[in-house]
Amino acid sequence: MRTRIDGLLIVDKPEGKTSLDVVREIKHRFQVRKAGHIGTLDPFATGVLPIAIHEGTKLVPFLEQEPKEYEAVLKLGEETTTDDLSGEVTLRRPWENLRPESMHAVFQNFLGRIQQIPPMFSAVKVDGRRLYRLARRGVEVERKQREVEIFNIQIEEIDLPRIRFRVSCSKGTYIRSLGRDIGRRLGCGGHLLYLRRLRSGPFDLKQAIPWERLRELSKAEDLEPWLISLREALSGLPEIIGDDRLVKRLRFGQGMAVRDLSFRDLPVFEKGQCFKMTSPEDGLVAILRSEVNASDIEEGGNGGLVAFRPVRLFHQQTTVRS
Repeated sequence: MRTRIDGLLIVDKPEGKTSLDVVREIKHRFQVRKAGHIGTLDPFATGVLPIAIHEGTKLVPFLEQEPKEYEAVLKLGEETTTDDLSGEVTLRRPWENLRPESMHAVFQNFLGRIQQIPPMFSAVKVDGRRLYRLARRGVEVERKQREVEIFNIQIEEIDLPRIRFRVSCSKGTYIRSLGRDIGRRLGCGGHLLYLRRLRSGPFDLKQAIPWERLRELSKAEDLEPWLISLREALSGLPEIIGDDRLVKRLRFGQGMAVRDLSFRDLPVFEKGQCFKMTSPEDGLVAILRSEVNASDIEEGGNGGLVAFRPVRLFHQQTTVRS
């Protein structure tokens, strides 16, 4: 008897595993046909790694854009080939004359939108080739700068040559590159000794299943206490609850007309804003995008005007045994 599950599983990734290793383990151990990770964690990093399962994989484009939060330890005075402790040391410089005041000032200079050069040991593609594959062959290529955003960065502890800090940032930010660039700005270089993801979008460590616990389980139904439903995963989107008639129309790709809306239940919205539609029987039915502004609609008028169109449809999320 096989159990099908849909949703997100938040894993506390252990050190030494790639993000793909985690996906493979889940697919093999629980006989999951379709799964993928949302965002990537370096092998040496630990922490929050959301795994989308079956219908949950349709959420990846909507969740991978979410900000991330990390805790890291930067070691000053040495740069490495990987910008972390796994690489070979390529540069050594003194750090003994650094003062805490200058460190705090340098860290704050990285707030806001910044330009980053990805590490050579990364999954970024240049001319169709993964950088880490080139790096393993000893080949270094020029990488284009990429704009990322640092929303918050705070030093938590200074124990030279180590600095423990916390950072929240946009998608695509390499904390290894951030540590390297901070070290260079301080004039001594640096690399990461430790990296732990504390949060990915709305998901944090409190929701994560420890790797050791995951390895103790063997059946898909064992994951259900840890599984986050598709509806819950999109908790940040406003919700429209549909009846059977509306659900059927959406499944045929038709839009929602003004006459289908209950204005008392809708917040003010703008054209292009996303909503989730759910039903008690089907769970998450669709992700909708508004075709108009709320101010363009008059209650009781424009009944045939299309207000929302589906941009992603979902099959019924139930536990199916076969």
